[in-house]
Amino acid sequence: MVFVPKMPALGLLLEYPIFGSYNQKVTTVNEREKYDDSHVDFRPPIDFEQYRETIDAFKQKFIYEDMRATEDQYGMHVFFPWLPTR
Repeated sequence: MVFVPKMPALGLLLEYPIFGSYNQKVTTVNEREKYDDSHVDFRPPIDFEQYRETIDAFKQKFIYEDMRATEDQYGMHVFFPWLPTR
């Protein structure tokens, strides 16, 4: 048995979701069935880049600033127990 310590969740973030397979599938279906964006069965590809500015502002305000505040408040008590000692 190997002990693998769990890293603190502070700042844990799904940074860049990618939907390549899904996008390829819906694009193929839309083209094959000749669906346009007004058709009830049309599914657009998922692309978060159009929201990049909003996503980055959210991360700054609600994730990065919270991480800094938590570190300022608790210091190394958040990460220190996780770090290997030598």
